[in-house]
Amino acid sequence: MRNLVSPFIKLSVLAVSALAMTAAAQAAEHRLDISLDTPQAHVRNVSIMRYADELNKRSQGKLEVRVFHGASKYKGANVPVALAQGALDMGAPLHQHLSSVVPEAGAVLLPMFYGATPTEIYAVWDGAVGKELNKRIEQKLNVKVIGRYFDLGYGTTFTTKKELIKPEDMRGMKIRVPGGAANVQRYKVFGASPVAIPLPDVTQALQRGTVDGIWSTQETVASSKMWDAGLRFAFEDKQAYLQYVPMISLARWNSYPSDVQNLITTTWEDMIDSVRAVASDVQSKARAAGNANGIRTVDPDPKDLSAMRVKLMAEQAGIVKALNIDPAFIAMTEAQLSKARAN
Repeated sequence: MRNLVSPFIKLSVLAVSALAMTAAAQAAEHRLDISLDTPQAHVRNVSIMRYADELNKRSQGKLEVRVFHGASKYKGANVPVALAQGALDMGAPLHQHLSSVVPEAGAVLLPMFYGATPTEIYAVWDGAVGKELNKRIEQKLNVKVIGRYFDLGYGTTFTTKKELIKPEDMRGMKIRVPGGAANVQRYKVFGASPVAIPLPDVTQALQRGTVDGIWSTQETVASSKMWDAGLRFAFEDKQAYLQYVPMISLARWNSYPSDVQNLITTTWEDMIDSVRAVASDVQSKARAAGNANGIRTVDPDPKDLSAMRVKLMAEQAGIVKALNIDPAFIAMTEAQLSKARAN
């Protein structure tokens, strides 16, 4: 009898728990589902989960926030369209995933930002230039940008067989980029062949030799353990500083009363500075983890980077024109960046 009763009790407990969870979900007046294409251990996911937990706590049951990981709903490049169509509540895409619809979003990847410091980056995008970009994103995609961008970090070139010492060493190589026309154009200046591949497909591309390397970050490589896919070298040339844009579909945003809207934006602003600090620490630890697992990182000679920046800047006007970026927006961005560098 004991063996028959025990499973029954276990099933009863599970049933009661399931009913309690269902009741809690039903009790929430509003819902917010967030889709991310990176794995749960990634810094973006960790940051968003912290935000979701805080929102759930502050809303006191009025708002139910759920986070979906690893592109279980949408791949990164598809998130902006899903948001625009109202098929997804919230996402946090990189700027390059927005640039096909909002060309000005590609400005973060232009040569003028080659080697820029995080402080200089924040001075540009946390101010009037960022507000102007947000307005364009919101108008084109029917979304609400809920606050300041949060960090992933500097992009790094990782390779499987060839160690890079200077930017010109990429000539003739096939390098994966995460999308974004500005990324593609930059690698063409390096003399490489850029290949756009979604993040979930990168490991297979490396294992099959479809590409010779990837442009990613130390954190993305470490959280996905891409050293198992054959990565052995990293080239830390600070091509661009990558950030995520937190946004909610306008359809979902307009469904919330003003107090819930205020809760969403206020909670984000309260957390953003600490989230950025965590990202910086995570990137440093990820580089150390890569080193421990056989990835050797090269910090290139600043003179080589300066020389490459001159070459890149010579191409910027052409890139801006090819990408159909508003010249007035670029002029405003350059002015703010120059001001930040002078301070």
